[in-house]
Amino acid sequence: MNELSPASRFLPHWHAAVSAKDTRHLDDWTAADCVIASPAFWTPKGPKAYVMEILRSVTFNLEDFVYDKEWFDGQELCLEFSARLGAVRMRGIDRITVNADGLMTKIEVFIRPMNGLIALAEKVKGDLRGGA
Repeated sequence: MNELSPASRFLPHWHAAVSAKDTRHLDDWTAADCVIASPAFWTPKGPKAYVMEILRSVTFNLEDFVYDKEWFDGQELCLEFSARLGAVRMRGIDRITVNADGLMTKIEVFIRPMNGLIALAEKVKGDLRGGA
């Protein structure tokens, strides 16, 4: 019998959340102590509620979002994407770690070019402060 890896069990829920722009698809697939890391932060931020707020803002605001490539191995996923925020185009990687139960414990986001990272960080910051 060929059992699915934790990452391959998680991945359909991630894609459902991103395509629907509805992170509620991840509620049961995100660990309570999940953290998010980004070049926009000094240190990873959590817990789950904070991570989910950031993901809600990102999925709502990014346009023309497409995953171009994906790799997964055991409990690790790397998803390469392209998107835009207004006129600013960007490329990036979501690196997701899941635990043995398939729950997301960490997401690390890398975005280039710098103006894309800055534009997205400012938009998310405004959303978190109620500026949306």
